[in-house]
Amino acid sequence: MTISTGKTMAAALFLLLAASGARALDDGGGRSVFARGAGERALALGGTYTAVADDPTAMVWNPAGLGALDRTGFYASSTNLIGLGFSERMGAIAVPSWKLGTFGLSFRHFGVDGIEQRDDRGTLGNPNLSDAENEIMLGYGRTFDGAWSLGLAAKYQQQDLAGYNDGALGLDVGILVQPLRALGLASPLARGLSLGLAVRNLVEPSLRLDSEGVADPTGVRLGAALATTLGASTDLMLAADVDKTRDMDSRLHAGAELTLLKTLSLRCGTNDGMLTAGAGLRYDGVAFDYAYEDNILGGVNRFGLSMAFGRTTGQKRQEALLAREAAFQKRLATVFQKQNESRNAALLDQAREELDQGDYLAAQDKIATLRVLDPEQPHLDRLEAQSYLLQARQQKDSGDLTAAVVSYQRSLGLDPGLEAARTELQTVRDLSDKQAARSQKLRTLLDQALSHFAAGDLIAARDGFQTILELDPQDSDARSFLKSTLQSIDLQCETLADRALASAQAGNFQAAQTDLDRAHSLAPGNRHLADCTRSIERLRNRARASAAQTPAGGHRQGTSVPPSPAVTAPRQSYADLPFKRQAEIGRLYNEGVRAMEEQRRDDAVRYWELVWSSAPDYQQVAENLKQEYLVQGMEAFAAGRLDLAISTWEKALRVDPGDARTKGYLARAYDHRNRIKRLKADE
Repeated sequence: MTISTGKTMAAALFLLLAASGARALDDGGGRSVFARGAGERALALGGTYTAVADDPTAMVWNPAGLGALDRTGFYASSTNLIGLGFSERMGAIAVPSWKLGTFGLSFRHFGVDGIEQRDDRGTLGNPNLSDAENEIMLGYGRTFDGAWSLGLAAKYQQQDLAGYNDGALGLDVGILVQPLRALGLASPLARGLSLGLAVRNLVEPSLRLDSEGVADPTGVRLGAALATTLGASTDLMLAADVDKTRDMDSRLHAGAELTLLKTLSLRCGTNDGMLTAGAGLRYDGVAFDYAYEDNILGGVNRFGLSMAFGRTTGQKRQEALLAREAAFQKRLATVFQKQNESRNAALLDQAREELDQGDYLAAQDKIATLRVLDPEQPHLDRLEAQSYLLQARQQKDSGDLTAAVVSYQRSLGLDPGLEAARTELQTVRDLSDKQAARSQKLRTLLDQALSHFAAGDLIAARDGFQTILELDPQDSDARSFLKSTLQSIDLQCETLADRALASAQAGNFQAAQTDLDRAHSLAPGNRHLADCTRSIERLRNRARASAAQTPAGGHRQGTSVPPSPAVTAPRQSYADLPFKRQAEIGRLYNEGVRAMEEQRRDDAVRYWELVWSSAPDYQQVAENLKQEYLVQGMEAFAAGRLDLAISTWEKALRVDPGDARTKGYLARAYDHRNRIKRLKADE
């Protein structure tokens, strides 16, 4: 075969390929057969895939579409075109990574057989020559800021025609954007509208089968797509593309897709005037697609199979974030445990030292602090029982026998095996009864009332002391303990009222009402209880009035640590925020994690407060914030800064209104604060 014969055959072959693809030659230019695109869904839509490109065939149409894929995808197709010896094969796979973007690989083959070899005089040579063209593409795409995707595809084209062969490299690039989402909108329209731009052969592959090289020319495609929902189970997508190849006329493509029950898709389109149609059936990640293309030589039927499998990038991202959060929480818990153990050990040593020095009240104050910070401390009961025993002996020596009886009873309540307390208690009882000249009945009533008082059953103690005074109005011990009992009842009532107000501020009105009811049953006329009840009712009315409102979470961006907002119960979800705000939330959260790892705890809290006030369900922000509030509250309480400890723990309760640990800290802290108030009032 002469060189001129080779050129003639190549020209004839390209003309045939042009016919099969509707039009591949015009205006004196030529394109590779691979320029016509691939994929049954895309071809059924008339080749309008630049702004859609949501499967592994995105490498062919717009490699930026790879960035939006969230599951590993596979595509395969095999077609015998028109029955004139033409065949086409394609296989593609795309593997997304939530950290790195999506990588894709595809292989396309186009073959023609039965080509006759003739010389310049028309003499038949080899009657069965063939042409084989192959294209291997390696693609990459990545999404940025939720609305933008960029991609590129490096490719190698190779052709073998009647013994002539060559190969060349090329490069495609593309951009996809959801413009309204890029502007910060989060409406259905914003989620459904996309624009795409793809440049095919930014680097042109040039094949030389004979003496001259032939370049596959650069082409540009611009597309738009709009996906919308027509009903609970019906979706509609409209798309249009314009493509322009160097030295060729512009071409217009348009297509529509109607999807029923998320399973059956019906498609139609026009490929530069040639009608296309098709259908797809999808179930559990597997899709079978059919495409029909009108053609001047006859209709072309195409069938393809695609699969999406494995976990989504969102699931993988969430699993990785949860693993990171678990490791972070473990580190925080370890640090917290060490700090707590060290602080509590120091308090325990101080309590023992004060006990040895005879300062029983100071020792009991340290023990009360430990009961707030570490109520499960195993040594507290025995140590506190010893303090009450020594205090009872001091009261006995000073002649305050009734107070000594209570201290002995408290000692035995904490350590029933303390025989010294049991023996001395009986002795003091006998002395007290002898001095007061009580009858057997009154002695029995007083013992019962004192036992109730020591055990914390204040209502029974109050009733017992009142009964004694009704029988003997001159019993000074009963009168004194009745006063102490009533003060303790008020103290308990005020503690419940404070706890109810904290629950209401956290939005937990059911818990608040429970504590209010208990407080009213103890001391319905308590002034502090009345004030808290009114405050809770105002909060309840305000919550009802603003139930449908979403508090604003915006703030001015900057590089410095932002100021803390007022910690109030938010209602919006991270998923409902615009993309730009979601990105800002993620940045703030990570800044908080970084600040905590660098021991900048106040900065970490301010970052997390901003995140929580806008998106309380983002990652582990609520748990992190609550944990740090608890730690800071403990540090303040151990340092004697009671009001700061309470206000910090109240913040923790607003973050997690149902947290039992926070409620326990607050209840004991309220009780401690109200006891101090009572002592100051008695001075």
